[in-house]
Amino acid sequence: MRKFSVIGLAVLGLFAVAGIAYASNTYTSTGKITPKVSGTSARPTPVAAGLTFTVGETTGARPSPLKTYGIGLGPGVVPNTNVAKGCTSAQANAQVLPAICLKKASAGGANVGGGSVNAFAGPTNNTSTKLQCYLTVTLVNSTKKNHMWIRVDGVTTAPDPTKTCVTAQHSSIDSTFTKTGTAPKKGGGTLPVWAIKFSVPPALLHPIPGFDVAVVNNVSNVSKVSKRIGRVTHGYLETIGCPKAPRGKRSAVVTFTSEAGQTLTSSSTSPCS
Repeated sequence: MRKFSVIGLAVLGLFAVAGIAYASNTYTSTGKITPKVSGTSARPTPVAAGLTFTVGETTGARPSPLKTYGIGLGPGVVPNTNVAKGCTSAQANAQVLPAICLKKASAGGANVGGGSVNAFAGPTNNTSTKLQCYLTVTLVNSTKKNHMWIRVDGVTTAPDPTKTCVTAQHSSIDSTFTKTGTAPKKGGGTLPVWAIKFSVPPALLHPIPGFDVAVVNNVSNVSKVSKRIGRVTHGYLETIGCPKAPRGKRSAVVTFTSEAGQTLTSSSTSPCS
C-alpha cells in the first residue's frame, strides 16, 4: 500500500547525529458545530462539524508522533452512522478508493467529509529534520456501526510541490464514535458526550524503521448528512440539546497521546442555542 524512497530515507537515518530525546509537544484545537441551533432527542438537528488542531514542540523541533487521538464532539452531539452507506476495510484500504467510498453520502455514497494533514517527517534520531508531508483526508462511513474510516493519501510528486509527501501513503485508519460520559443539560437532565477515537497504525507513523512522521496540523470537516428514518430526520452527526454550562456554548475536549508517552488535552467551544 505504501511506496517511498527507501534508499534516500535510510541514508537520512544512517547519518543523523542529533539526539532522539523529545521535549514536550504543544497543542491547540478548534471545533465548530453548525447550525448552532440545537435539536432535541425527539427531533434531532443534523449538523456539520469542523475540527482543527495544531501540534508544536517547545524547542521548535519536530514534534513527537501522535499515537492516539480522542476528538470530543461536545455534549449533545451524537452520531447516527445508519444515515449513510458504508465501505468495508478492503474498500477503504484499496490503492484507489472505489467510487462508492468517494461518492458523497448526501448523494447515496459513503463519503461523509474530508480535510487535510500537514506533517513533518525525519529520522527518529534527528528531530531537527522536518521533511514535508502533505496528506489529503477523506472521511468514509464504515459498514460497522459507529465506525468511520479516516482515509489518508499522499503523493511524492504533484503540480503543486507543497502538496507532496516524502513518502507515498494510501491507507485508512479505523476510528470509532465512542460515548465517553454525560454532561448536565440546559433545562434539566443530561446529555451524552461522544468522541471520535483512533490509534494511528505503526506503518503510518514509521514508513520504514527509524523514520518518523509527526502531524503538525489537521483540518477535518464532517459533512452535514441527513436521512429520514421512520418519521424522524436524522443526521450522521446530530444535536439533541445544549449543555447547561458554559451558557450558550458547547465545549469539546481533544486528547492527544504521543509516542513519547505525553498525554495532553486541548479544548474549544462553539455556540449552542
